[in-house]
Amino acid sequence: MFKKYVPKPGRREYITFLLLFLEIVLFGIFAPNFLTVSNLVRVVQNNAEIAIVSIGMTIVMLLGGIDLSVGSVMGVIAIVIGYMLQADINILLIAVVAICIGIGLGLVNGFLVAKFNIPDMIVTLATMNIWKAAIFALLGGKWLTGLNPSYGVITRARVLGIPVLLLFIIGVYAVFYYFLMYRRFGRHIYATGCNPQSANLSGINIAGVKMVSYCISGGIVAIAAMLYIARMGSVEMTIGSDLPIACIAAVTIGGTGSKGGGKRGSVIGTLAGVLFIAFLKNGIVILGIPSLLENCFIGLLIIISVLFDALTSRYGLLKGKGEAA
Repeated sequence: MFKKYVPKPGRREYITFLLLFLEIVLFGIFAPNFLTVSNLVRVVQNNAEIAIVSIGMTIVMLLGGIDLSVGSVMGVIAIVIGYMLQADINILLIAVVAICIGIGLGLVNGFLVAKFNIPDMIVTLATMNIWKAAIFALLGGKWLTGLNPSYGVITRARVLGIPVLLLFIIGVYAVFYYFLMYRRFGRHIYATGCNPQSANLSGINIAGVKMVSYCISGGIVAIAAMLYIARMGSVEMTIGSDLPIACIAAVTIGGTGSKGGGKRGSVIGTLAGVLFIAFLKNGIVILGIPSLLENCFIGLLIIISVLFDALTSRYGLLKGKGEAA
């Protein structure tokens, strides 16, 4: 019934992949060692958390929302994981606790947004600052160091020369692509974002969809927190501070409408956006461009992507065969 609301990857995603290809070619020409295997592996490792969290951000933005609290949520969960590792608690129990915390913190956002109709930006900005205060309180101004979880091998191991971490990320994207495109709840997300009134008349629990979506986002952040601990082996006070802007940029560049609308967007486009941001940051470092300009470039890319989507929507461009009108 709701298949009409689910767009297949269309021209917008293809354009993002084309830009990604051009970016790789340009950096390959002008940035020494950019296309080396070691550098590409390093790019994957350094952007694993952004890649994972951007999936949840995609789901939230498909609803027309946004989640500014993902960085702080990841920080809180990472600290809990760190303390549990120091207490030598079973890794499966740690994973369960981490995911439950993520879902719980996501539920706080979803409940306030869905039940009280508070703008998502206000809610998540408020909770972001609350969880930041929690990070400071939990760490007491110090770092957690010397963390070496047994599952950390995932960030270093390879299978047939391919990083296991890359295979893991691809697997997570495949699962959520299937979930969004072919499962009923995924269609409900698109329908709710596309036309909430029609979705409500069709029997979709709009509030429920929003709350569950924020819970999914929180659970995904928990997975990212576990990867962060495995990769870094420590937790610092500033953990996750740049995560929201990076994820929003990746999702927006990937083609998910900044105003939601559910008309366009998929995790395939988000993956392309993540890679675009990851290679951009890496290329900036290799070329010796001041790192202070990194966020400037990312901010400009967000504005350009939003303007591009607004213009193409206004003039009816990029309405591919599989895209919703």
